[in-house]
Amino acid sequence: MWAAFGASALIVALALAAVLLRLRGTLGSVQELLDTTNEEMKETLPDVRQAIGNVNDITANVNVGLRTTGIGLAAVGRGVSAAAHGVRVAGRSLFRSVLGG
Repeated sequence: MWAAFGASALIVALALAAVLLRLRGTLGSVQELLDTTNEEMKETLPDVRQAIGNVNDITANVNVGLRTTGIGLAAVGRGVSAAAHGVRVAGRSLFRSVLGG
């Protein structure tokens, strides 16, 4: 009976050792992958920051363009409104002069 307990304990110990060795290999692979990923991110980070800066510059320029276009359209709208008012006044005046004349 003691021999059976000893053999069982030895089998369990060997199984645990195999599991721990396998886990060590897996964790080593994960550590290597994380180190590689970290180094690659450090290398590409300046390019990403530059790209984000370019996008911010483009967005700022588009905002300026939209603001300028909005101001121009508002001025055109006022001009069209003024022209329509002038046409109405001239039409009434012409209508009165033709009918009243």
